[in-house]
Parts: sequence; structure tokens; C-alpha cells
Amino acid sequence: MRVVISLKQKTAPAHVIVQRLTNSSPSDRLTKAFTNLGRIIKTEYILRYLTDKDLRQTVQRQLNKGEYRHKLPRWIFFADQGEFTTGDYEEIMNKASSLSFVSNAILYWNTIKINDVVEQLRQQGEDIDDKTLSHISLLPYKHVLPNGTYFIEDEGKG
Repeated sequence: MRVVISLKQKTAPAHVIVQRLTNSSPSDRLTKAFTNLGRIIKTEYILRYLTDKDLRQTVQRQLNKGEYRHKLPRWIFFADQGEFTTGDYEEIMNKASSLSFVSNAILYWNTIKINDVVEQLRQQGEDIDDKTLSHISLLPYKHVLPNGTYFIEDEGKG
């Protein structure tokens, strides 16, 4: 209770409490109490998961979204079969940042295009509610050409 009150009243910052729990021995009463509380919460969740079909479906839907989200960078990152082949940290971070940038650009483009379609349908009198829109994924990527298309102008032509 003292830990909870300290956190609520902001007399002890959370990082100090976590640091104390991390640095204390496993036999410390407070550490044992938090460990057991965590086990109780986890057990309660597992029992809810096993008995609640709606929860299982929600969790599965979120897992599927996460997996689908990871497919986009794998689709884009075709070179070297999607592996970083160099051990240079700076180059790996550069490639990872670029991959994240391109993935986010595709998601942004998809968002704009889907919004354009929805607005066009609404202007035509279609009733599209937000609940329906919540089921639309921004993750489609089959329209993306991972190798790109390059247009090169011939210098000889005017």
C-alpha cells in the first residue's frame, strides 16, 4: 500500500521503485509480493482467455494485425532476402530507418487513398459509419512494386 500511495502522491518516482525492486534480493518481502501479484494477474488473465471467446477472438485479431504489419517491411526489403548482411551498426541502423520510413510512407499513402474513396462514397450519398471504417486495414501492399519502376528520359530527345 505504501508503494501505491507513494506513486499516487508522487513522493517516490516510479523509476526509483523499479530500481529498488530490481536491485533487491529475491527474498525481499516487497519483491516477493509484487512477483506473486504479477502471477495472480497473469493467472486471472489466462483463465479469462480460456473461458471468454470474445477475448480470444480480440487477441487473435490483434495478433493477426501485428503479423500482417510485419509482412509489409518483408515485402519491401527484398534485397539479400531481407537480411542485414553487414555487421556495421551504423549501416544496419541506416537500412532499418530507411525501411521504416518507406513502410510508413506506404501506410500514409494508403490512408490518404482510402480516405479519398470514403469521402467520394459519402458525397455520392453512401452511409459509411466509423464502426465499419474501423475494420478497414491500412496495410495492403500488393499494389506496391518492391523493385520499383524507373523512367529514364533519353538525352537525345528534346
